[in-house]
Amino acid sequence: MSNLQESDPRDVELENAVSRAIHGMASSIHVSVKAGHVTVSGVVDDFSAKRELTSAVQSVAGVKTITNYVKVTPIGD
Repeated sequence: MSNLQESDPRDVELENAVSRAIHGMASSIHVSVKAGHVTVSGVVDDFSAKRELTSAVQSVAGVKTITNYVKVTPIGD
């Protein structure tokens, strides 16, 4: 028996919807979804961009929770 499970089509649809909602906000954001729970990771330029991205994810219908691993680029980088 394999531990690998196929992606739930609803999760794939939600992942696509979240990706569309945040498109253009940052160039290196990764989105994954499992049972409606969204995980985002990557890097943005400032805290305002992180708040905007989080708000956009929250606005997508079907999102139950968000785990946010998005980091802000340190000043001077």
